Amino acid sequence: QHTTLLAGEKGGMNGICHPVIDLAIFSLTLLLVYIYAGRHTGTTVNLVLLGMAGTGKSASGNTILGQKHFVSRPSSTAVTTNCQAVQTEISGVDVNVIDTPDMFDDDIAPSVRGKHVKRCKQLCESGPCVFVLVMHVSRFTDGERDIMEKLEKAFGREVRGRTIILFTRGNDLQQAGMGLEDFLHSCQPDLKKMVEKCGNRCVLFENNKSGPDQVEKLMNLVNAILKDQKNL
Repeated sequence: QHTTLLAGEKGGMNGICHPVIDLAIFSLTLLLVYIYAGRHTGTTVNLVLLGMAGTGKSASGNTILGQKHFVSRPSSTAVTTNCQAVQTEISGVDVNVIDTPDMFDDDIAPSVRGKHVKRCKQLCESGPCVFVLVMHVSRFTDGERDIMEKLEKAFGREVRGRTIILFTRGNDLQQAGMGLEDFLHSCQPDLKKMVEKCGNRCVLFENNKSGPDQVEKLMNLVNAILKDQKNL
């Protein structure tokens, strides 16, 4: 509108659109849609890795990044104690991978949980945010049964529409001769409900496996979320 007005003032067109200007506006509109989808380096998509301690959040973050940035090792206690962010580019998309501590453990003081949530939100200010709930495919704990409610309390009810469940230890299913769909069909009812709350958006990771396939599957789900959010 601003461009058309200037053209009308300078060219004596009385505000009538010129074909060249129409084409420029159309091209700009396409570019803005492209940018919103996160497929332009000018926009950063934030991937927030959430979940209980020991589920493989940091290892999954390293898999997404394609190299080891987050500390990941077997431990009986939480390894990640603060929110950390590392930026990368995946298939032309600028991605900010945010690793988080277990902020939903019932034993954590509310003040500490609040600090983690606040820091996480600050790290997401650069662009659209997608939550990646990391879970161990062979273990569903009592603490995870109400984790979606905890996520909604921390980040708002709209978190459901922006959450992907990432199951780690994909090799466990392979050894059992199962695929992800088979697993989801036979899993516990509470886990099924959780998956449904997240729009059935799931991906299976094997963090000891190399290759881009599993990351590409994750990014396809991310782009689908961004597209859905744009159309709201």
